[in-house]
Amino acid sequence: MQLSTLIGKQILTGQGDLLGYVTGAYVSRDFSAVSCLAAVDGDEEEFFLPARAILACADAVIAARTQTKTPGGIPAPIGLFAYSAGGEQLGVVSDWLFGEGEPMFVLVKDGVRTSVPCSCAVAAETLILYPSAEEKPAKRRTARHAPPAEAPAAKEEPPTAEIPPASETPTAEIPPASETDGADRRNLLGRKVRKSVLDANGAPIALAGETVTPAVLSLARRKNRLLALTVNTLTNVY
Repeated sequence: MQLSTLIGKQILTGQGDLLGYVTGAYVSRDFSAVSCLAAVDGDEEEFFLPARAILACADAVIAARTQTKTPGGIPAPIGLFAYSAGGEQLGVVSDWLFGEGEPMFVLVKDGVRTSVPCSCAVAAETLILYPSAEEKPAKRRTARHAPPAEAPAAKEEPPTAEIPPASETPTAEIPPASETDGADRRNLLGRKVRKSVLDANGAPIALAGETVTPAVLSLARRKNRLLALTVNTLTNVY
C-alpha cells in the first residue's frame, strides 16, 4: 500500500458515520508499520486514529471510534530531503510503500522516482540512507540497573549534509510548519488540484488543474480551506 493513497480518504465507522479525513500518518521507528493515522474532522480539529482501531482500508478507511490526542510512533518522513551517508543529496521522499514485502521509501530527484529499502534509513530532520541495513549505525541501549561501565572511545558519527535552500522545484519548496499549522499538508506540494477550491466569499484559492504551491497552501490555511484543498487534490470525494 502507498501512504499517498490514504491521504484524503474518508474515515467511516462500521455503521457509515463520518469521523473525518486522513491527513497523514505516524509510523514505527523501523518504518515497518503504521502506528496511527493523523486526521481532521469536519471542523478541522485534528485527532489521531491508532492502528488497532483501523478495521479496513478501501475506498474509505473503516475504523472504530477509538481516538487519541497524542500520536504514537514518529511522523512519516514524507517531504524530507534524503542524503547518502557521504552527504550526497538523493532526492525528496515523496511516498512510503508498506504492507507487502519490505517497506520502501519513494524518492524523487529531477523528476526521476526511485525506491529504497526503509531498513537502510535513519530519519531526523533529514533522511539518511546507508548502502545496507548492516552498515546503518546500531541504536545504543543501556541495560537497566547495570553497573557503570567505562566510557568507550568516541566514535566518529556519519556526516550529515546541511539542508540546502529550497529550489524552484515544487517538491523541494517545503515551508517550515508553524506550531499552529495543525495537520501537515506538505504532501500536497506539486500535485494538481482536481476541482477548484473557493473561499467563503466565492473567491478562488486554487483552480482545477492548478499546481499546489507553498503560496496556495498558505492562502488555503488563512482562509480555513485546507481540508477542501486536501480532498479536492488527492481524492474524488466531491
